Amino acid sequence: MLAQLHIPLWLGFILLIIVCYFLGAIPFSLIVGKVFYRKDLRKLGSGNLGTTNAYRCLGPVAGTIVLILDCLKGAVAIYLARLFVPMNASAAYYGTLSPLVRVAYRIGGYPALAAYWALIACAVAAIVGHAFSPYINFTGGKAVAATGGILLAMVPKVVLILLPLFLIMLLATRYVSVASMTIAVALPFSMWLFYPSLPFIIFSVVAALFVIWLHRGNIVRLRAGTENKLGASRGQAQEDH
Repeated sequence: MLAQLHIPLWLGFILLIIVCYFLGAIPFSLIVGKVFYRKDLRKLGSGNLGTTNAYRCLGPVAGTIVLILDCLKGAVAIYLARLFVPMNASAAYYGTLSPLVRVAYRIGGYPALAAYWALIACAVAAIVGHAFSPYINFTGGKAVAATGGILLAMVPKVVLILLPLFLIMLLATRYVSVASMTIAVALPFSMWLFYPSLPFIIFSVVAALFVIWLHRGNIVRLRAGTENKLGASRGQAQEDH
């Protein structure tokens, strides 16, 4: 696709990262709150722009809509990576590659190395955009929903482990933050089990550490015993994703 557009591989990577960053940065929770409820989530509950705060402050319908939209933007980022940097190199596309990447395409085991790294780059860009959106002064959510959409589109088998684990931890503890951090810890192990390639393993570790870091405020509240459980009243919401 990049060859058809006469775009060099390196420039295509940069453009994809920029597009996916701004795509991931779209604050759907803020948009849904303002357009349909005339409310600013930044001034409600925990003030965080994510699924949990939307659920608590705007209701389950709004929370579900925000969840779906945040997942979709992560999935679209992966679609764009696969569209513009395909797994199988055509003759025209192969001609745009650097000598080093051409070797990678010929070596068994990594026939689509550039495509793998394009997936990872777009995934990371979307996650960072979600957490640090330039549209809202580089604030955002905690990247759980966006990461979920990325995993569904990029490595769907890991969701077979992570989704049941999330639900089990949520039912057992009623803390969304605990469930989210649990699946973050489990992500690298799930990736190693189903997709044991270096780019995916690196992504899983980075994504897991990033999600846990975004939950540092929740960790403080959990240790202090002040973290609200799922089902807490909207006016008392303290945690969110």
